[in-house]
Amino acid sequence: MTKTLVQAGQFRGVTSQPLRNVLIYAPTIIWVNRGYKKLWWQDNPRHYAQEDWLVVPASHSLTFVNEPAQTTFYSRTLTFLESPPSEWLEDVSSSAASASNAVNSEPRVSVTPQLAYCFETLYEMAEKNLSIETQRQFMHGFYAELKAAGSLHLLFPSKEGSVRERLASYLSLNPGDPHSIDTVATHFSMSPATLKRKLASEETSFRQVLTNIRMVYALSLMQKSRTQLNIALACGYQSEVRFASRFKDVFGLTPKQYVQTL
Repeated sequence: MTKTLVQAGQFRGVTSQPLRNVLIYAPTIIWVNRGYKKLWWQDNPRHYAQEDWLVVPASHSLTFVNEPAQTTFYSRTLTFLESPPSEWLEDVSSSAASASNAVNSEPRVSVTPQLAYCFETLYEMAEKNLSIETQRQFMHGFYAELKAAGSLHLLFPSKEGSVRERLASYLSLNPGDPHSIDTVATHFSMSPATLKRKLASEETSFRQVLTNIRMVYALSLMQKSRTQLNIALACGYQSEVRFASRFKDVFGLTPKQYVQTL
């Protein structure tokens, strides 16, 4: 199967879904199509519905509640595994929008017909098994429209990805594999000690990143399956009890409680 540059996802709920510490490991756009999402951003509540996208750069952890409104909650996501051309990021970094400090900007983009068309195109593309170069051309078209809207800096506030971001993107390709810091460090052409040190400087650890990636993967699996043991195994856990404990530690509710919201 061809490697994908854009991952598409969808999330549903029939009752309120309160979740904390949901790691956004790569730049992601969340579009709520039914219901609304109540997000805590810099300690202030923000509401997102069909008119706006939630645009989140890599390595952010979100705390929110998905709320149905007259009908089931439904949202779709696009996660980007390759950055725009570096010169585009240089352009946005020197723009007035970015100069106002993108890190503190509310991660919101008003949905125009043009942006909606681009989103729908990429969402469908993710299932087509297209060549890498074809995917890249479609993706760059999406980036160009975001750039024209003055919002590309929200998705990519800096040119350089952190070690945590690079590690998370790598682990997300196969979350359930028996990853070890020794083998992963080799992939990044560094020693395990160096990888540990770099992650520590970013106030995280290999185990933390791997756990968060697996738990986010579990959320997506639960949209399709309700069998906790199978989900635990798919996420790299041989013990259903250990999986459930990790899930609650990260998100603040048990797998059973989350499944009940679906």
